Order: sequence, then structure tokens, then C-alpha cells
Amino acid sequence: MSAHTTACCCLLLVAATVISARAQELRIEITADGHETVVFQPESGPGTVARSGGGVYYGDAPDWQNTLRMQVGGLAVADMNNDGWLDVVVGCYSSQSYPPYPDWENLIYYNTGGQLEANPSWISADEVSTGDVQIADFNNDGYLDVFAANGGYAMSPSVIYFGSAAGPSTTPGWYSQFPGGAWTNYAMPFDWDHDGDIDVVTANQGNSTSDPYRPMYGFINNNGVLATVPAWQSSETSIQNFLAFADYDGDGWEDLAVSKWVNFQSGIYRNVGGALQTAPVWTTGDTGSDKGVAWADVDANHEPDLALGHSPTRLYGNTGGALSLVWSSQASYFGHSDLRFCDVDRDGDPDLAEVHFSNGQTHIYLNNEGTLDSTPTWTYDSPSVGTALAFGDINGDWWPDLVIGYSGQPCVVVFYARPPVVHGDLNCDGSVDFGDINPFVLAMTGAAAYYAQYPSCNWHNADCNGDGAVNFGDINPFVSCLTTGECP
Repeated sequence: MSAHTTACCCLLLVAATVISARAQELRIEITADGHETVVFQPESGPGTVARSGGGVYYGDAPDWQNTLRMQVGGLAVADMNNDGWLDVVVGCYSSQSYPPYPDWENLIYYNTGGQLEANPSWISADEVSTGDVQIADFNNDGYLDVFAANGGYAMSPSVIYFGSAAGPSTTPGWYSQFPGGAWTNYAMPFDWDHDGDIDVVTANQGNSTSDPYRPMYGFINNNGVLATVPAWQSSETSIQNFLAFADYDGDGWEDLAVSKWVNFQSGIYRNVGGALQTAPVWTTGDTGSDKGVAWADVDANHEPDLALGHSPTRLYGNTGGALSLVWSSQASYFGHSDLRFCDVDRDGDPDLAEVHFSNGQTHIYLNNEGTLDSTPTWTYDSPSVGTALAFGDINGDWWPDLVIGYSGQPCVVVFYARPPVVHGDLNCDGSVDFGDINPFVLAMTGAAAYYAQYPSCNWHNADCNGDGAVNFGDINPFVSCLTTGECP
């Protein structure tokens, strides 16, 4: 993204910023929580992959993108109509960005045979500001539902669009009842009381400088009925933005990590026998702004480590339930909108991805034997501000594809993972020899069995006749590869 001015602003200053930007005929973008504003000259042209390291198999440009100009607050990848293909769910927010965004319905792009539709065939009937979307079967009917974490200045209630065999209803069937209302930034569906149904925790704030703070709220699910009124709330009122569960202390109960905005300390709320404590058991000791939180066992010691979207991005290593700062990114700029772990190179360890609002960049840090790369291994630089991330196998090749959300046009792009194909090399040692015979036989039984033994290899290496399928027609070409070294 070209040079621009970035400013963190209080909610009541947004209108003044908009007026000033209009006078100068500049473009402005505002985050879903209203706390960050970017002012810059309008840009045209596609984004660029500014850095591409080995092991990250995303191309130089998106493989799919939509044509809509909207503001994406959250993304999810899930099979919403039970057809065996993962769809893309998009939550959209409203703000005082300029030029104005006239539409902010929530959307689903359905996937047919590995290809997303060009235009969303599912559009929500309601139109309120959505900062996040999450997917779970809340009512235990076997169909996935969409939880929309809503808010905005109107502090609209969060809702659930209940699923069916044909996909979710476009009309909400559940509405939250927050005490005094809340601007919800994020939601985390999770069965923290281990009773077999999905509960929900929300991260929240107020809607003005005179009413800026809210507690976190927890909604309890009893036998598939999610309460509309929260039964749990944190003792601290603050501005929270992201949530993640993991059993960091090894007691069998998953604990809640939360990232918080400036003047508050991100931390962990302990789960004691299915009951969340109301005060954090651990905090970072830093009141600088954090945005984004995620758990993963980065160093393979069987204990979850904690990543935070700080400036710079941080990783806290976990040893016996004790967290300590073990890694900080050495990238040049930080302005997080989302942060996720995903094993993008399928080598068995989690890699870290992040997207930044102000400079529009998406970074991936590969994990090399328990240590994240110090600088981004892969960077995609978009002319639009970045807002959300998600991963999922959209094209059905068993590799995780990358979905990025933006405020702008396009507002959703997808990168397909495209690992290199080396026909005949089934054990991934760089050559075709007798060591490939057993894995080739395994590949003939199907991708699932093959990847269970060779997770970081490419099943399509068994397509030795190059027809796009792995079947008996590949046997003779594979034998030829072994004897002559000549493969398609």
C-alpha cells in the first residue's frame, strides 16, 4: 500500500476525521471497532506478493476474488449446506468510512465442486454492523449455524442464523440481550463446561467516549438452547477484541485468552471445573494495544503457546503452565486486524498468519522445527486495508487455502495452496526411486491414507500420467519413471 497517514482515534473523533478527509478528497477507512482510521490517496491496481519464501505455496496473485465493495468484519470457512465442500461466510460492518459503503449485509459464497460462486447466493435479510462471524451447531440439529457478532454505534444485538439442509436461514432466529447493550467485536463458540453443547463468549466495548467499556459476556447453552441473556461476565470492564480457548495449565479444562485494546492488559481467564473465573489468572503486564490472540503448540512440547497481535507480534512460550515471551516479529510495521495459526506447509507444526489494517499486508511466518521465522516468510501487499483471515481447503486438494477480507473492492480474495508437483516422487526426497514404491501404492488407496503417512508431501505426485487423477492408469507411467527417470 502506498504512503498514507494512520491515526488511532476515539469514537467521537471519527466524524471530524471524515469531514476533514472529504474536504481534501482523500479516502478514509475505519475499523469495525471504530478505533483506527486510515487516510490515504485512492489506489488502483492489484495487490502484489512482496515476499515469498519456500514452503508457502500461495501464488503471486489471488486465484479467486469477488467484485463487491464492502467492509468485511469477519470470515469463516465451513460446509454450510452439507454438500461436502467448504463455503466462505462473510460478516460485513458499517462505519463512517468515506466514500460511504452503502451495503453491509452478511454473505455466503457457496462452493460447487471446488469453485466458489461469483456472486453470493446467500444474503442476510437483516443489515446491521457485524464485526465477526463464527460457525457452530448451537441447537444440536446436525446443521451448522452462523453466529454474527454485531454492534456498531447502534449496539445491535448479536444474532444466530440457524442452519438447515439447504443452508442457514437468511433471517436470525436468536437475538442476544446484553445488559445495557454492547458493541460486540468478536465471539467464541466453545463448550467450556463440557456438557456437550456449544456456549458462547463475546468480546465487547461501548459506543462512545462517555460509555466506552463493557465486560466480556458468556452465554450458556443447555441441551441445544443458547440463553439470550449472559450468565457470566468478567469483573473488569474494558475494550476487548479477540478470544481463544486452550488448556494452558494442563488441568483438563480449556482456559480463555483475550486480547484487549490500549490501557488494558491482555490475559488469561482460568477455567476451573467448567466455570470461568471472572478475573484473569495471568496478564501480559503491558497496557499497550493488542488485537488478535491465538493458541498453538509451536515448539512441540505438548503445551499450547500464546500469540498476541502486539507491536511487534509476540509469542509466549508455555512450560508447565508458565508463560514467557520467547519470540517477537522483526517485521517493519504492525497494525493487526486478525491473527491465526495454520499449518500452511503441512509439515506437522503450526505456522502463524496475520493481517494488518493500515498497510493492507498479510504475513505468514513459517514454523521451522519449533521456531517461527523472525521476519515474514510470505507477504501479500494489498491496496486495500486488511480486516480478516480464514483458512480452509476450498478446492478439495487437502491443502489449506487462504481467505483474506478487506474494506474495499474486492472485499474477499482467496489464494489456493499450490504445492509443486514432482511426478513419481511419493516420499518427497527429491528423486524417483524404489523408495517411492510403497508410498505410491498407498497413494492409490486415496488421499486420506496417503496424507496420514506423508502429510507434507503432495498426493498429486502419484498422477504420473498427468491426467489430473490418481488411478490405475498411473501404474505404467510410474514404472517408467522408476526405470527411465522420464516422468510427465
